[in-house]
Amino acid sequence: MRQQRPAYKWFYDNIHSREYDLALRWFLWPFGGERRFRREMMACVPFDDRERILDLCCGTGSSARAIREQAGRSARIVGADLSIGQLRRARAKEEIRDVLLVEADASATPFRAGHFDTVVIPHALHEMPRRTRIDVLREARRLVRPEGRVVVLELDDPPSRLRRLLMGLWLGYWLPYPINFENPTRRDMVRRGVVAEMKAAGFERTRRISKFEGTMQVVFGWNGPSAG
Repeated sequence: MRQQRPAYKWFYDNIHSREYDLALRWFLWPFGGERRFRREMMACVPFDDRERILDLCCGTGSSARAIREQAGRSARIVGADLSIGQLRRARAKEEIRDVLLVEADASATPFRAGHFDTVVIPHALHEMPRRTRIDVLREARRLVRPEGRVVVLELDDPPSRLRRLLMGLWLGYWLPYPINFENPTRRDMVRRGVVAEMKAAGFERTRRISKFEGTMQVVFGWNGPSAG
């Protein structure tokens, strides 16, 4: 990703990171606000308080904060993101001062294979083209131990036409590319399906949970058929 998408990285480092938290608070207001939204998304992910957890594509650290609240103070959490600008914002958040934050390409991290019990990818895959999504999922699979799991938090396509319309209006799906640069990759991810892409990345067992009236989803992937 560093070589393939330098403009994307520059945008997040120097522009988007400055307004990222404010924008999220606005966009997630209909879901009860950002903190409630993140707690609800993480509520279906049980953690052991001794786990090693990687927050992959951690952004400005709000996802790591939600993981910390769910997993407890004894869990060891690492956050990784390609954008140093996003990580600067994360390092300023008091609630995650104990989280190790690393600048890293999500498709080729510096961590050794099998190092983590859980890898969480929070609302990042929809920004990536298919090849990058598969590469990131394969890397996440490499990073978890044999009995570990990967958890993807993502947008979904609700079954209700009215809800699809309202969601699209609120989240700016109607804005043309490149104003909303996520539109092409988001549509492709939803069309192909996160479960299908996790299987394409090598996960033998998956589980999907629908959230917020079908507008969001949590997808689990395990390395082996008897894991989980």
